[in-house]
Amino acid sequence: MGDLIPTFSHMGFILKGTGTMMVNHQEIHPSKGQLYLLPAKTKQTMFTDAQNPYELYYCHFNIGSCGTELFDSLNLPLCIDVKYPEKAISLCENIIQALEAQTLTSFIQSKQYMLNLISCYLESCPEDSVSFQESLQDSPIAQAIAYAEEHLDQSISVKKMAEVAGYHPSHFAKLFQEKLNISPVQFLIHKKVDYAVEQLTATTRPISEIAEALGFSSQFYFCNFFKKQTGMAPTAYRQIYFRNGSK
Repeated sequence: MGDLIPTFSHMGFILKGTGTMMVNHQEIHPSKGQLYLLPAKTKQTMFTDAQNPYELYYCHFNIGSCGTELFDSLNLPLCIDVKYPEKAISLCENIIQALEAQTLTSFIQSKQYMLNLISCYLESCPEDSVSFQESLQDSPIAQAIAYAEEHLDQSISVKKMAEVAGYHPSHFAKLFQEKLNISPVQFLIHKKVDYAVEQLTATTRPISEIAEALGFSSQFYFCNFFKKQTGMAPTAYRQIYFRNGSK
């Protein structure tokens, strides 16, 4: 798999096989019985041994608040030995079954199983290997982010976000970049892609409805936008996800 910078996090449990994964400039070698984590918005590359290819469970997800992913706020190892492998396998299988059911209840259950898997990961991290970074909670930038998240169906400008935060646009853009390591414009793009990916992979909602919910004037413009950001048309993305979404 070549270089990717996905807008979602990727977590997997290795059943067998060997290989190498690069996360930004960090190299990891997940092996049997280990969980690995590829955080959202990091440069990722994966290679598997042709003679001993990976067999694994994996899932894509987003978790966070105020526009900040949980793993943006944590320093933690990206590959760990699991304390309870059977529990991790059971959770992965439960996630798959819940998503395949495609009901409101099962969708909620899938999120709960995912949270339990993340908890399993954190519980298995070596002592003192997890620490928090500076939080944006309740800051002016957090208010601007919350506004943007609530108005994804509209055309949101950096000027409007700066106004919500109480800053001059140029100062806001600079501060935003310093705090989140991403420009406000790119952040807005990522949020729209995040929403689209969630709808494409967790629902059977028509693409035309997803486009409308994100404020696009037509499905055509949305499809062009999505393909530019992900390299795939929405329909192809959905098909590949459901084809490869299980073990």
